[in-house]
Amino acid sequence: MEWALLLVVAAAAAAYVGWPRGDDGFLDASEADRLRERRSELLSELAEFDSDLATGRISEDDRRSGRRAVAPELRSVTERLRDLGEPVEAGS
Repeated sequence: MEWALLLVVAAAAAAYVGWPRGDDGFLDASEADRLRERRSELLSELAEFDSDLATGRISEDDRRSGRRAVAPELRSVTERLRDLGEPVEAGS
């Protein structure tokens, strides 16, 4: 009897470990939600570069190179949102 119970527990554990899951960790959030969140983070990074320049923490060259590093991902996220039919405000 104990072997049967052990077999059931082992089978349940194997099913739990082997059960297919989504490709990413965001099972509850839609792709558009994740993209909007990422876009907001990237826009915050851009604003931080401007703020750091204004307070003298970074130089104009550092600001420019930082913005160049963020721009391609921001562009691709924004284009993907547009492809999904999501509204994209210019300043947010």
